[in-house]
Amino acid sequence: MLDFDRVLLSFYQLSNCKNDKTDEVETLVKEAMKAVESALDGNRIVGEDIYACEYAAACTAVYDYVCREAFREQNAVTVSGSADINGNFSHRIDAARELKKQAMSRIEGLMPGGGFMFETM
Repeated sequence: MLDFDRVLLSFYQLSNCKNDKTDEVETLVKEAMKAVESALDGNRIVGEDIYACEYAAACTAVYDYVCREAFREQNAVTVSGSADINGNFSHRIDAARELKKQAMSRIEGLMPGGGFMFETM
């Protein structure tokens, strides 16, 4: 039902993720699309609703991506050549959570029972 290419493009625009993680990201986006599609009542979707659903899937993928990256070891090298473990994504979790909640609330009326339950990782 959702268009993978549009969801993927939205994901990249929202996440600022580099294109070098293509396989990882595609799997993440497909899982987010599957989660959103399974929460929807296909009979309620009309016209432009699909774009809001695709945006919600992209936001879901962004949240999952940010959470995963926050707990992945972020190694970097400083100017002086020493190892530095920074690149911390944890400050982005709250923003990604809010983005997902807002996007999902926009499509609540397209879900059976008219609502969704936010799941954290």
